[in-house]
Amino acid sequence: MAGLFDTLGTATRGLAVVQSGIATTGHNIANADTEGYSRQRSVLQTTLPQQTNAGWIGTGVEQVSVERVVDRFVGDRLIRETSRQATLDTQASIYRQMESVVSSTEGEGLAGDLTKFFDALDDLSNASDPGQSATRTTLIASAGSLVDSIHRYDEQLRGLQRDADRGIAGLVGEVNAISREIAALNQKIAAAEVSGPANDLRDQRDQLVLSLAEKVDVTLVTDNQGMLSVRISGGLPLVDKDIAATLEAVVDPSNPNPFDPSFSKVYYNGAGNYFDASALLRGGELGGLIEARDNTLAGAIRELDAFAFTLAERFNAVHRGGFGLVDGNAHDFFEDLTGQPSIDDAARNFGLAADVDPSQGGTAQNIAAGAQLDPVTGGPGAAPGDTAWVERLKDLRKGGVTTYLAGDVPGTPTGTTSSLVNTLGKWIGDIGEGARTAERSLAQQDSVLTAVKNRRDEVSGVSIDEEVSELVKLQASFQANAKVLSTISKMLDDLFAAL
Repeated sequence: MAGLFDTLGTATRGLAVVQSGIATTGHNIANADTEGYSRQRSVLQTTLPQQTNAGWIGTGVEQVSVERVVDRFVGDRLIRETSRQATLDTQASIYRQMESVVSSTEGEGLAGDLTKFFDALDDLSNASDPGQSATRTTLIASAGSLVDSIHRYDEQLRGLQRDADRGIAGLVGEVNAISREIAALNQKIAAAEVSGPANDLRDQRDQLVLSLAEKVDVTLVTDNQGMLSVRISGGLPLVDKDIAATLEAVVDPSNPNPFDPSFSKVYYNGAGNYFDASALLRGGELGGLIEARDNTLAGAIRELDAFAFTLAERFNAVHRGGFGLVDGNAHDFFEDLTGQPSIDDAARNFGLAADVDPSQGGTAQNIAAGAQLDPVTGGPGAAPGDTAWVERLKDLRKGGVTTYLAGDVPGTPTGTTSSLVNTLGKWIGDIGEGARTAERSLAQQDSVLTAVKNRRDEVSGVSIDEEVSELVKLQASFQANAKVLSTISKMLDDLFAAL
């Protein structure tokens, strides 16, 4: 039968379990505001019962371990949504900056300069001065402003590209640092969990994984030793247990970035492999910057190239059919870009033709405003006051022309038929719509991420009210076990006194 000393042991074990529970509850309360901390709880089980003539008699309780209160499904979703939020935040930021480049108040910016250029053509067509010297000079000045605006837009967008490239190089170092910390924690956790769960170390590792997910999209695999493997898209192991691979930002002359040879490509260096992994890095801030640099910004720049090439080629084609005041030769108004192998970089190379640009030795008298040679003198230029050909130049403002698209080659436009004003307006409008779409997506994702975080806090967060309530229960349990000890002690004293 169970004796007094057996019952004494039961109460002693009960007190030990209660003390451990109080320590765990105190740890929870102390970390109530610690970011990433997961609430802990004691895992208890009954001890082996003792067989007596009367049957099995319980011998009390023992603590098996202390475990984190986590929902792995919620944790995995938090990683995914964190990565997506970082991607959308990067995209929205890029679009905001693009929109600040191309948007302008009425009468300013590239759209305003294009309008002023065609307004100057209107003034030239209505000029009463036979030589049209003032209106020709105004047209050259407005054309110069148009050239400057296209160059400025091109340079500012390329500046955003360079900023994105520098951001990529900086993030690569951050990803490597976080990967090394996760690998080191893997090793510590495996060693610590020989004797029990390393809850606080696991919380630290989870926070690092979230930080990594902000940089790049990752998936996780955990083995039975508690070690975590972190993989990027395509299954490449960024962290494999206690070994961390590295990413390197490389300017590779033998395999340059297709848009700009000075831009870095991101190489993967691990498990005996070394190769360009730029296309595999999706999601997160890093994936967002790569997408922005190589697609979003590159696409906007190439569309500006297409507009600049369409403007120069179509305007020159009409301009060459008219006559200036100097001779009967066909003159270009804008720089001839048709000798390029493609229309790429047209915005960068866009400019006034030497024949009409006084700064290059040309003259405004070569502006082809006239429709025919001087009928009185027979040449060599149009008659002073003849501005009939300007009407054809003005038609380009609203008349349809076959536009070029990014990647086209000179002479073979593949775009739709549209006016130059509408073509530019669509380019600016597409960037604005992209910015609004990115902002809406980001706002929706913020709501999703907040909901997931709230769910994580409901499961794993510390509630002070609940912990205080737990303390009250533990205090009552402590007092009850102490009362058992006191009772057994009194009974033993009586027994020994009787002996």
